[in-house]
Amino acid sequence: MTYSFRSPGLPRVASRVPAAPTAVKAEVGVLTVLPVEMRAVVAALKRMYDYGARRLGPGSPVHEAWLPDPRGRPVRVAAVQAPRPGPESAARAFRALIEEYRPATVVLTGLAGGVGAQVAPGDVVLSDRLVTTRLLPGARRVQGNAAAATLGYRLDDFLTAVPLVQERGNGDSFRLHRGPIGSGGVPVEDARAEIRRWLTQVNDQVLAVETEAVGVARAFYEGAGNARGRLIVRGIADTAYQRKGDDHRELAARHAAEVTAMLVPFLHPAR
Repeated sequence: MTYSFRSPGLPRVASRVPAAPTAVKAEVGVLTVLPVEMRAVVAALKRMYDYGARRLGPGSPVHEAWLPDPRGRPVRVAAVQAPRPGPESAARAFRALIEEYRPATVVLTGLAGGVGAQVAPGDVVLSDRLVTTRLLPGARRVQGNAAAATLGYRLDDFLTAVPLVQERGNGDSFRLHRGPIGSGGVPVEDARAEIRRWLTQVNDQVLAVETEAVGVARAFYEGAGNARGRLIVRGIADTAYQRKGDDHRELAARHAAEVTAMLVPFLHPAR
């Protein structure tokens, strides 16, 4: 089968690839938490090949599709949504994804709050490094978690291959950023939340903050099966410099899903 495919921001590629295998396995797992995040991911998957959905027992549906890498090898994607917000729910969904599909890489994608002065609503932050805090009686502890070095190289490749400013004809252009993301394990949706201020104080390079990545990181290090690493791709829904609101949630989720789809061809395990 010869095809020509174009993902936003990526050069056109044409190649001959085999039909997607029927085995229940994926090279890339995608994890979301909120319905708005999953809707955006499903829309991106439907622009890939052989999109379909199935259920893992009584749980939420798993959405599947695939893209080729630059050598024409299929990179299969399986995307699931955690049952509810929060780090523990995200950790359970991560374990279920690993057990069923055994992906080499898991991408946690969705919304975050921007704290770096350089990020704006609608921008996307990509990170292989997480700054977390555990709230303990009378103390807080900071953990810096770096993903596998190979994933860092793949992010380098990706950000070299695509424009850092993603131009869109509809006026929704946005910028890509790479840097640490903070996760507090507690809700950080309010731009004035104290945990957001604290995370940036302990690491002034933190670009964005969210809630669930700390649970995924804990599950990863407790026993990740075949997973070699995890990446975070977050669209900026709000910043510390604006009033709290949902005006940019759909936009930020869509941009994060688009960038996740663009990243998929760079994540073949044999790359």
